[in-house]
Amino acid sequence: MKIFGPKSLSAFFYFIFRSVSIVLLTFLIYMEFAFITDRFTVNNGRFNMKIPLSGSSIDGNYQSSDILTISLILIFGILLLYLLSNIFKALKQTVIFNKGIIKNLKLLTILNLIIGPVLYFLIQYPIMHHNKLGNIHNLILLVIFGMISLFLTYVFQKGFSVQSENDLTI
Repeated sequence: MKIFGPKSLSAFFYFIFRSVSIVLLTFLIYMEFAFITDRFTVNNGRFNMKIPLSGSSIDGNYQSSDILTISLILIFGILLLYLLSNIFKALKQTVIFNKGIIKNLKLLTILNLIIGPVLYFLIQYPIMHHNKLGNIHNLILLVIFGMISLFLTYVFQKGFSVQSENDLTI
């Protein structure tokens, strides 16, 4: 199986990441709608929300800080998966060094190096009121992933410029 091009591994990953981002977005909308319209039960300070079509439910502390944290993390995850799907969509094309992949890699870098760490500290301190660096491994993974996407951005920019120069020469 090819890695790049219309019928390739890139096309498969595009489909997977886009599908998961749509499912998560649907879940986020349902969850927010359920909280707004009181379609959940509260028992002993914990909420229970039934998930339609799955036969399962979500349980959690019925506190605004927990609900806000869940929502923010879902939004971040949806954006991450959506950007990854856009990157793989660009890799489905016959010319892989294109402006679309560079734009999406830049956005992925910003998401992981700026928005992710800000979100981490926002959730840890003002929202959840933690006084220690819990789950620091998540922050480290975000920074590592951001550095890799930054590196890939420059590789694809260089590839795009070399390809453009080559096209002009011919």
